[in-house]
Amino acid sequence: MAVNKRDFYEVLGVAKAASADEIKRAYRKLARKYHPDVNKNDASSEAKFKEVQEAYDILADDKKRKAYDQFGHAGVSSAAAAEAAAAAAAAGQHGSGSFRYQTATPGGATVDFGNVDFGDFFEQIFGRGGGGGGPGSARGPRPGPGGFGFNRQPVEDLPTGDDLVYPVTINFEQAIRGTTVEVRLSSPDGRSSETISIKIPPGVNEGNKVRVRGKGQHGHGGRGDLMIEVHIEPHAYFTRQGSDILVDLPLSLSEAAKGATVSVPTVEGPVELRVPAGITSGKKLRIKGRGAPGKDGVRGDQFCRVSIQMPADLTDEERAQLEAIDRKRNFNPRRDAGW
Repeated sequence: MAVNKRDFYEVLGVAKAASADEIKRAYRKLARKYHPDVNKNDASSEAKFKEVQEAYDILADDKKRKAYDQFGHAGVSSAAAAEAAAAAAAAGQHGSGSFRYQTATPGGATVDFGNVDFGDFFEQIFGRGGGGGGPGSARGPRPGPGGFGFNRQPVEDLPTGDDLVYPVTINFEQAIRGTTVEVRLSSPDGRSSETISIKIPPGVNEGNKVRVRGKGQHGHGGRGDLMIEVHIEPHAYFTRQGSDILVDLPLSLSEAAKGATVSVPTVEGPVELRVPAGITSGKKLRIKGRGAPGKDGVRGDQFCRVSIQMPADLTDEERAQLEAIDRKRNFNPRRDAGW
């Protein structure tokens, strides 16, 4: 009989009428607070953690909670349960069968718990797979003070380490085609390192992040993720517009007037493009399927934006010829400008 034990409701900081959800929330909060892996420098944390664990094991189980509410600590005496468990094990019932045990209340009355299935008993106390020694059983409970303790299981929702953001810079063509980058990661103490290869998918955009699971900073609940933040070097003449690629296409006056076939660059090499006669500056000619891959894997297009150029050093005679054409055609380039 554990006469010096604190009231289990007091341990968890909940009212006797607390719901199962309230008990679980209180337990999780305190378990995170006192978990020995979190409080390695606090010698009292393990004892507090075990106290919280014991209180939760009782109050989270409807049958145990009912016995505790009626008879107090005597109703769920871990010492009596341990003696009964040892007796059952000595009788060869470790893992199956049933036993009967009794314990006395502070007032002298005897509480008879009747026949209890030994496998069910260990499942209730230690969780499924927590019994010791029987066929198919997992490792036994870690003993605590007095020979009867509780498994120091990992606490749910312990915080994992922070995600680690690692910027990488690739060129324009690599962003369109996809590439592989190598990242060197060092341990927190700097004593070891690892180099990992990370695939950057085709069509990645500036600022996109590629997630690598479990390679971030260390935490009590495990490592966070590594976030590869992609930056793309500006290209000399290509620009992105979603999954499309844009490039300026300079044309001479005569090429624009007569039409022409000109060589234009793409990310996969130059192609021949037919320019229709009479084209004007600002018009876009499309090369289908030469853009960037979209999220669905379908490639966009490349657009060539026409820019008509003329020599800066025309002679007076050449200028006069151009003026004559304008007068003859009554040509006003600002007629449709809207201003």
